[in-house]
Amino acid sequence: MVKLVVDAIHDVARSINLFELKAVAGCQLQAFKAGAHVSVNLPGGYVRQYSLCNNPEETHRYLLAVLCEPDGRGGSLAFHKDVKEGDMLEVSVPQNHFPLDQRAMHYTLIAGGIGITPLLSMAYKLKALRKAFDVYVCLRSEQDIIFREELEMLVAPESLHFHVTDGDPAKRLDLESLLAKPVPSGLVYCCGSQRLMEGVEKATTNWHPKKIRFESFTPRVLDGSDCEFNVKIASTGELMHVGATETILEVLRRHNVDVTFSCEVGLCRSCVMKYTDGEVEHHDQDLLTTDERRSRLTVCVSRGRSQQLTLDC
Repeated sequence: MVKLVVDAIHDVARSINLFELKAVAGCQLQAFKAGAHVSVNLPGGYVRQYSLCNNPEETHRYLLAVLCEPDGRGGSLAFHKDVKEGDMLEVSVPQNHFPLDQRAMHYTLIAGGIGITPLLSMAYKLKALRKAFDVYVCLRSEQDIIFREELEMLVAPESLHFHVTDGDPAKRLDLESLLAKPVPSGLVYCCGSQRLMEGVEKATTNWHPKKIRFESFTPRVLDGSDCEFNVKIASTGELMHVGATETILEVLRRHNVDVTFSCEVGLCRSCVMKYTDGEVEHHDQDLLTTDERRSRLTVCVSRGRSQQLTLDC
């Protein structure tokens, strides 16, 4: 972690502030690549991850766009209410689990609201590389549009599409039609709500899986459709039931098992735990390697595929 100063705060859309972070005198910011994010220590003990949305060529600042969610997990509210210009924040070096693959010839960037943040940095890079790309931004209201000027500068008019629904489902982006046919040498990048990402996943079943890339900083909603299972603590033999609408992390904490955690979306490695028995349904964001998945899981998002998992904790 390094300490950065909040140099400026801009109100850029309804409930969205843009925080400009700079290094203190005598220090330098670490360079980052398109799609990268940083972890931020916030007042109240929250640690949250935010995409860097500025031009990757910039070395003098980090820009973070934060949507205030009063009913969220507390981090965004702390950022909006408790962080002021001139404050110092502890920020991690940039990490990238959503990297831009520069080998493709065409890119389809699909954002849901605040999900435009990592895709904006990609648009800067793609324009510099003179790559062909289209940007689709899905929004509920005109008041929710951010970075319109930047996008209009970076994206050709015929390739920039804002889909404002005003609450009308009929106005939603037609993903099935858009993604019906795989684009030769093309990639799809999507960042947004669970519903949007599930829609993109469903619409791209005839694409090669590696051609579709996702990122989300919002915990997956458990609607009861997931299977229930049990977890066993290897050291004590204690058995715990994980219901269809709760995570392993929630169950462990309820039973007073000391678990380190942070992002709750399978992105930061804080809650990675070893398991010694059972089958796992991994939901981390490509955080673990293939070898790691044979013996480790992220308890914030992963689930049991078998009736019982034995955790080494």
